[in-house]
Amino acid sequence: MIALIRALGAMTHGFLAEFGRFCLFTRTVIRTAARTRGNLRPVIEQIGHVSYRSLPTVAFAGVFVGAILVLQFNEMLKEYDAGIFLGGLNTSSVVREVGPLIISFLLAGKIGAFIAAELGTMRVTEQIDAVECLGTNPIQFLIVPRFAGIVVSSMLLLALGLMISVAGSMTVATLVCGLNPLQYLSSVPKFTGVSTLVAGMIKSAVYGTIVASVSCFYGFNATGGARGVGRAVTQAAIYTNLYILIANFVLSNLLDRLGGLFK
Repeated sequence: MIALIRALGAMTHGFLAEFGRFCLFTRTVIRTAARTRGNLRPVIEQIGHVSYRSLPTVAFAGVFVGAILVLQFNEMLKEYDAGIFLGGLNTSSVVREVGPLIISFLLAGKIGAFIAAELGTMRVTEQIDAVECLGTNPIQFLIVPRFAGIVVSSMLLLALGLMISVAGSMTVATLVCGLNPLQYLSSVPKFTGVSTLVAGMIKSAVYGTIVASVSCFYGFNATGGARGVGRAVTQAAIYTNLYILIANFVLSNLLDRLGGLFK
């Protein structure tokens, strides 16, 4: 029992220490980005690069996220003869919760792993050290464009994925569930208001920031050659998903409480 408690204590201490280092790194990146001027072109290049690589995955995932939810909601609503509410319930859950969460997981595996591997390779091959020797701030030169590019492209991809998910769910509801498209859309305004859209946008921004900061953090601090790069990619994937789940819990409770204040 004592050994188990000690092991849990060591795990908790290690997680909190790693989280503290991550927060300090993110603060440094944000402060550097606020003082940086003239990085618009590299940021736009990163947005285009990341969006191009991830668009097929996000579009494919968006269709099936909505389709799966439609089938599940349809089975439950049929028991109460409430199929007319299928469109509203499905759209609300996709925009507010399930869509941003699942699509951000895919972006973490697609974008986060690539950026962590890219920066990790630069670190272990001493390219980042060379940048420092030239008197250039590697955070400003390497991290800020990637960080801003990932955040912006993640938000754009999440928004696009949610729209594709809603369109895919309506198609499945029409072809499989036998629901008229007008019937499907009729209940959407009842369940999907401005607060739902704002919540989805906030979560998309937060998740995109997590993907960007975690992947840059572990790639930038990689050590140990090729094995260290692989370890950095694995850690980036694990901690990104973990932080997204924690952020989802916190944001869901916070946004629900804030939403209740204005009702």
